[in-house]
Amino acid sequence: MADPLAVDHWTGEGVRLSDVVGALADLRDQSSDHHSSARTAVMTLIAVAPGDDQAYGATGALRSLAGHHPARIVILRPDPDSVAHLDARTTLYALDSEHNRVNFEEVQLEIGGQAARHLDSLVEAFTLSDLPVAVWYVNSIPEASDPLLSVASAILIDSRDTPDPGQLRSLLALARRRTVVDLSWSRLLPWRETLAGQFEPVAHRAWLDSIEHISICGKEGPRRLLGGWLTAQTDVSPRRISLQDSRHVGISIVARRNDEEATFSVERVEGQRIVLGEATVPGAPVVRSTSLLPDDPFTTSLADALTHLQPDPIWERALSAATALTD
Repeated sequence: MADPLAVDHWTGEGVRLSDVVGALADLRDQSSDHHSSARTAVMTLIAVAPGDDQAYGATGALRSLAGHHPARIVILRPDPDSVAHLDARTTLYALDSEHNRVNFEEVQLEIGGQAARHLDSLVEAFTLSDLPVAVWYVNSIPEASDPLLSVASAILIDSRDTPDPGQLRSLLALARRRTVVDLSWSRLLPWRETLAGQFEPVAHRAWLDSIEHISICGKEGPRRLLGGWLTAQTDVSPRRISLQDSRHVGISIVARRNDEEATFSVERVEGQRIVLGEATVPGAPVVRSTSLLPDDPFTTSLADALTHLQPDPIWERALSAATALTD
């Protein structure tokens, strides 16, 4: 699918909210493709991205997904410590699909002053009636008191951005009140599926009751989340789980019974986008399996999150168990 093409745009500095709403309506009405393009949206996508790098990455990812997840995109760049102002840019994009051309809108708002603490009052003017509103906190975890949460049908976060158990507990409290979808949980799927597959044979499954130690490496958020997942799924005591810092995720399980040892491991092959699993059980041949990683895991995890905007009880149990783990 081709990249979206900017058909027309409007920009304004120091404007009123009504100016932005009117400009967006004018773009739609004055588009040269008005009679030949369909405007289809399945949701409003809001990204909270205060920094330049965050905003750039978020807009690129959301635009690339427009063909599969048509939506009105709203990028918010709040700066409550700056002077009060509202700068805006509205853009109408066209995207050629297999059968027709689809238009979608993007609104970028830079908000200064106290209004940046009350984003809910701004975004309601841009949400599409009777459609879900997904709010993505880019590289951050929202405060429980954030008014913007009241607008969201679902909240997108990345538990990679939760470096300590305190933030995990805050995230768990939020998930018990709202629908939360975790991009990191989606990216970890190849590791989770590969490891779970190692215990599908009956002879392997019997070792689950004899796990002596689990070692997990990776960045802090993902390794804690995987540790919580294994604690919740296997009932292994947190004292038997060790966590280490590493660039890539890896899991190693050692089980012992009757003076015999079995090992189960999953790790990423260095320099390749491959996850390799290996199970060694006494009296049986070594079992190896592989999973391919996507070329763009960030955008892929975002696409998966937008496809599954509903609670995930397995993730919630993993998150709850993760709060009890220590490095």
